[in-house]
Amino acid sequence: MIKWLKRLLFEKVSTKLTSMVILLIFLSATFISTTYYGSTVSIIGDQVRASTKQGAKQTADYLSLMLTIGTDMGQQIFRNSRLQDALNRERQGNLSVDDKFEIKDSIGQTLNNTIYSSSFVRSIYILREDGESWGSGLFNASKVKRYTLSSHEWYSRVVSDQVNETWLPLGYDPFSGGGDNTEIVLTLVDAFRNLKTKATEGVILVNLDGQLLLDAAQRIKLGRTGRWSVVDRTGQVLIDSDPNQWGQPLREASVAQTINAQNEDELEFQSYQDGEEHYVVSVRMANGWKLVGQVPVKEIIGDIESLQSKITRYTALFLLVALLVGLLFSTRITRPLKELTRQMEAIENNNFKARSRIRSRDEIGKLSLRFNQMAGQIETLIQEVDEAGARKREAEIRALRHQINPHFLYNTLSTVRWMIKLGSADGAYKGIAALVELMESSMGREGVFTTIRRELEMLDKYMVIQQFRYGSELKLDIEADETLLDFEIPRMLLQPIVENAIFHGLALKNERGTVSLTVGKLAHIRPAAVFITVSDDGVGMEPARLKSLLREGGESSKSGMFGIGLKHVHDTLQLYYGPGSGVYIRSEPGSGTIVELTLVPRGEAENDL
Repeated sequence: MIKWLKRLLFEKVSTKLTSMVILLIFLSATFISTTYYGSTVSIIGDQVRASTKQGAKQTADYLSLMLTIGTDMGQQIFRNSRLQDALNRERQGNLSVDDKFEIKDSIGQTLNNTIYSSSFVRSIYILREDGESWGSGLFNASKVKRYTLSSHEWYSRVVSDQVNETWLPLGYDPFSGGGDNTEIVLTLVDAFRNLKTKATEGVILVNLDGQLLLDAAQRIKLGRTGRWSVVDRTGQVLIDSDPNQWGQPLREASVAQTINAQNEDELEFQSYQDGEEHYVVSVRMANGWKLVGQVPVKEIIGDIESLQSKITRYTALFLLVALLVGLLFSTRITRPLKELTRQMEAIENNNFKARSRIRSRDEIGKLSLRFNQMAGQIETLIQEVDEAGARKREAEIRALRHQINPHFLYNTLSTVRWMIKLGSADGAYKGIAALVELMESSMGREGVFTTIRRELEMLDKYMVIQQFRYGSELKLDIEADETLLDFEIPRMLLQPIVENAIFHGLALKNERGTVSLTVGKLAHIRPAAVFITVSDDGVGMEPARLKSLLREGGESSKSGMFGIGLKHVHDTLQLYYGPGSGVYIRSEPGSGTIVELTLVPRGEAENDL
């Protein structure tokens, strides 16, 4: 498995090409995505912060204006002479019911006229623990009577002159209308003094429109869940979209601590709340209060992260497409290369007719064309070399045969000469007649090949001549498979071996012997091969002489035609038959010699084993 994976990753061009394409796309997409994300976060973050700070500053100015109007309204009520006169008249006492109604109507009209001058002010009340209280609009004096003013810190602090004025957190107006929670207001508590005695006799409540303040504070969009709060100098929340936060310290202690520790008009920082990073901006208002905005950082860059996620998904999709395209494209490239490799292997296995299919006209197509041209040239050269070699071997074999034929003729004529000398004219005649018949049978035919049947017939005629010389005790015993008699063999293939058996095996014995020749097949060894064995019961050979004889050219100069004849037969078999063909000799002193010829037809040698 590991070897296969290693080969797939490091040895295949298609894998390398596909991996390179995917790697380039991945690196490019990663670089672009990271760079885009970083740059966009920086640019948009800066723009959001700048826009938020600008919007917060404008809102802070707007809220400061509203608070200033409220403060001015309180001072205006305090210095109103009509109100002071009505207060003095009430202080004198002895007022009739009509007088009390007149004073109430006069003060109510004055307060109503005052609030109409500003759209920010919802109502104005003059509250006293002792005496009558007055108010504009839907002021309900009975609620004041049920409301113990002195029990509230804001009232007692102002009346006791501890502070000149104070602001109450955003809340519902407790003195308006017949029900509860009627209107949301932000209340300024100012001292109501007697201008003559300078004594504080009550408080003036200037109620600013709370909903208008909330809308102004929330007009600045800070993400989806971002919120704004207005805190006073002590860190108390006066305005917040969450009613539970009214009058409470800032929920995030770390934010409150940072804001209180810094004295800048504009402040922005990041804070971790519940394991999440928040962006915080603070802008100082004209009266020292601070407008504080908070939002999770991810909401500012949430769209960017969503876009980053889309880019990642699209990148993965493009990588998959690139993988498929790369595999398809690389397959189109590597398929011709694989086929070219197979054709090269075929040429390595001596199949010089192998050719590569040309599918394109690009570089690979040109490579295949050049390969085909090279294979054709190699095939032509191999054929020329084979033909030249064959012609050379045939010339050598003809030369050997021309050497053998005169030698054979010399031996035969020498035998006839001795017969004439011994007075055996009849035997000499028969010998010459046999020689003529043999020479006619051997030399009168055309072509290189003959059949085993004709070669055996020629050997019978040859033995007639040898029996005249050595006597009738010399015999040739032939045993041949009838199905192989028409098998073609080169001419004069067996005669030199039989001649060697007679001259170098049997002629050296005192008594004559037998030359045995067998033709057959050994199906269990080589089914297609033909085996021809020539053995004699002569004197045999010493191991040293046999070893010398088996070497190329050995014994050719020492033993007459013995070595030349065997070399002729062996070279003939090597020329005309397939691998495995040749001559093999076994011999022992006193036990005769065995010469085996193996003839393997060409084209069947590879399928025999």
